[in-house]
Amino acid sequence: MRTYHCISVDDAEDLILGRHVLILDMRDFRSYVTGHHPKAIHLTDSNLRSLLKHTAKHVPILIYCYHGHSSQDMAQLFGDFGFEEVYSLDGGWEAWFQAITPPTAPLSENLTQWMQAHGYDTGNLDAKGANHHTALMTAAMESNLELCEELLDKGATIHLVNKDGNNVLWFACVVGNMHLIQLLASHGVDINNQNDNGATVLMYAASNGKPEIVKLLVEMGAKKDLVTLDDFSAMDVCADIETLRILRSAHSIQNQAAAC
Repeated sequence: MRTYHCISVDDAEDLILGRHVLILDMRDFRSYVTGHHPKAIHLTDSNLRSLLKHTAKHVPILIYCYHGHSSQDMAQLFGDFGFEEVYSLDGGWEAWFQAITPPTAPLSENLTQWMQAHGYDTGNLDAKGANHHTALMTAAMESNLELCEELLDKGATIHLVNKDGNNVLWFACVVGNMHLIQLLASHGVDINNQNDNGATVLMYAASNGKPEIVKLLVEMGAKKDLVTLDDFSAMDVCADIETLRILRSAHSIQNQAAAC
């Protein structure tokens, strides 16, 4: 009878969020030294018995190997020893390391303290917090242009989305920071990203009476003809006349250009 669970990288990130989880890396020492999860302990023949004997049985155990095969046998062993919550990582380190983005240069003291205060791992700029918000998304929600700029300069990935399918640009539009929107655009953010409901940032800005942001997004190439799952476009959800005029004007210019 299997006494462990196989989980994905996303589920593993959720598991270790705000909890004490014993993460065990069972690969060879050289592979461990070359790269491992910042919170992982190297599992060896010499410390295995001690971990089985002295670790409290209620502590969640997460084990990974190279590709997710050998870790299942090890997870079964921990389960057989009475551990209540044991997990094997699907895909192993080969899958997990792709979700870990170490900084390309040392972080400033300001960013380091901010990430620690928000519970983010300073060794992984793409670590996900509540609702799968990355540090970049959280900094954008705080309208912190300086931190967003440093995160991007140090290697944070701009294309990630949260559990709702929103990328970082969504949050920049929510707080209405024009400079932040321009910064993200200069780094190649997907202006036309559609979340799980099919909504884009243009639809959000239009429906929330943010004409200045609508104008900026249109100038940056936001598509006006995309629709939500309910078949609503940005023009359909306009909250004010000014926004509607901006979109109609842009639509007219686009049609004239197409006719030429």
